[in-house]
Amino acid sequence: MTSIYNAKPTVIEVIGMGSKKYGGFEKYIVEENRQLKAIGYHLVVCFSLDPIAKEYLSDLENAGADWYVVPFKGHIQHYKAIKSLIKKYNTVAIHTNFSSCGLSALLAAKQCNVKHRISTQHCLPTFDSLKLKLIYNSELLLCTKYLCVSKTSENAMLDGLWWNKNKVKTEYLGVEDFNFDKPQICQKYNIPCNKVIITNIAYHNSIKGVDVLLEAVDLLVNKNRLKNFLVLQIGGGQNPEQTAFLHELEAKYGISDYIRWVGLTNMVPEYLFASDIYCQPSRSEGIPLSIMEASLANIPTVATKVGGIVESVIDGKTGILVDPEKPQQIADALSCLINDSEKRLRMGSNARQHALEYFKLSTNVTNLLCHYGINTK
Repeated sequence: MTSIYNAKPTVIEVIGMGSKKYGGFEKYIVEENRQLKAIGYHLVVCFSLDPIAKEYLSDLENAGADWYVVPFKGHIQHYKAIKSLIKKYNTVAIHTNFSSCGLSALLAAKQCNVKHRISTQHCLPTFDSLKLKLIYNSELLLCTKYLCVSKTSENAMLDGLWWNKNKVKTEYLGVEDFNFDKPQICQKYNIPCNKVIITNIAYHNSIKGVDVLLEAVDLLVNKNRLKNFLVLQIGGGQNPEQTAFLHELEAKYGISDYIRWVGLTNMVPEYLFASDIYCQPSRSEGIPLSIMEASLANIPTVATKVGGIVESVIDGKTGILVDPEKPQQIADALSCLINDSEKRLRMGSNARQHALEYFKLSTNVTNLLCHYGINTK
């Protein structure tokens, strides 16, 4: 690493995963790096797993950021590794994300007198065990600020905490705007222009409810007799057994002609721009970046009323909200939008305006920097 960075005020992002794709969260970190660099700060990104999104790493490096992989093999080992990293730089802030190892990273920052110690809770928190309660409350003691990505997550967090509740605050993530030529994108990916395109973006994990979407597709095809649509499922790559289970459901329902499994891709904005409806049938969520991106693409969302989804979708205005675990409700909402192009366009336009107002990438990253003691406004 270049020694010049040792003197610069440095922010360390501890991310409790690797990056399998160059998606919305990765673009959020790149924007953070851009803003920090513009004011003479340095960014260090610390992954728990080897990242495989090479373009993402290249963009970080080209903009002057450093990155490391520090596998989590236990809290003591991780504490020592993060402490060493903190001392290598002029660390003024540390920020933990998606991190089961956040406790050890925050403890190292506290011991090293890092002034700003931030943790972001990306999921809807649960306090259904004493262990989880102890972890969340211990992290809160070590933080200077505990951020939640939605007000729903914040309220759930406040209900389970014992102390220092004034540290908890909602800070929305954000997504970057984009624009493509829809006919060109459809041609590029061989997406039929004569069908209504429904897109779902989700890892193959039961929490994302892709199985519920498949059951809804079964209802659309075999009960409602709708044929003029195609579902693009973007994701996978996390749970082979769950992926196999989803393909078994596809075969059971006989809906292969209505599903295209895209897999992991960095081209999510392009696929969304070629779409007409977005669907998120999750069982739990913090707040999905994919809904924000879909909104920017001028398309309405059909989603479940869980977590921060209720803040990213205005029911009846930017999309349709349904109860979780209700494939019939999803099928009815999708059917309504499939059969009403004017409603799709109207809701899509409203969705874009909502996203631009609340989920603008540059604005929300600037809000994050304030928690590092940096005011660029």
